[in-house]
Amino acid sequence: MMPHDLNVNEFMTHLTPGKVIDLQLGGLSGVRIKPTVIGLDIGRYLLVKFPSKLNTTDYKDVLLQGNGVIVRYIVEGTRGECVAFSTTIEHIITVPEKLLFLNYPTKIENRQLRTHQREKTHLPAQISQKLVAGKLAGNLLGGYIVDISPRGCQFSFKQEGTNSSVKKCPVHIAITLMGYDEPLLVDAHVKNHRSENGQILVGIMFDNNSLDKIDALLDELSIDAD
Repeated sequence: MMPHDLNVNEFMTHLTPGKVIDLQLGGLSGVRIKPTVIGLDIGRYLLVKFPSKLNTTDYKDVLLQGNGVIVRYIVEGTRGECVAFSTTIEHIITVPEKLLFLNYPTKIENRQLRTHQREKTHLPAQISQKLVAGKLAGNLLGGYIVDISPRGCQFSFKQEGTNSSVKKCPVHIAITLMGYDEPLLVDAHVKNHRSENGQILVGIMFDNNSLDKIDALLDELSIDAD
């Protein structure tokens, strides 16, 4: 077995069960499908499950043992990177589930998606769609800003009952800062969200009218805004 670069293993561990990936069959000109990761055996293979509505007979010309595929997925969090690698099909199972074993890659390609790298933090905050007299109103979500950059942040809150869905919309953020009587109010937009270990992680982009406030906040936190 060929040795695998530690960098490969680091990126592969982001392929956790339930993660949806982009799988391109038949090389760069091939069809693309969205299977779900079932598991990973470091150094050996990646196991994915086909979408339930997909008819594998429609792809019998490219779904062959030994054929090449391209895997793409996003690494969220502070990295914000698109990861891709080429590999080959090791084995195909169609009963009782449609499963695909992909050989473990020896090389990973990645590119950063964000202009500004996010820095980890732990700032208590609340978000809401409604602002009345300079204060948050309506339905409030309380949690923490777990990473931040000059243009956006990731907000985390505990998943409870029906509060697991966050739609793309304008929001107001109230950030609690030690030594200040009033929270810092920031205008922003929700861009995406995902569930991870009982937490909902919300990707947020700051509005242009709040960027000066964020620069001042980063200075306060001694985080480089360049």
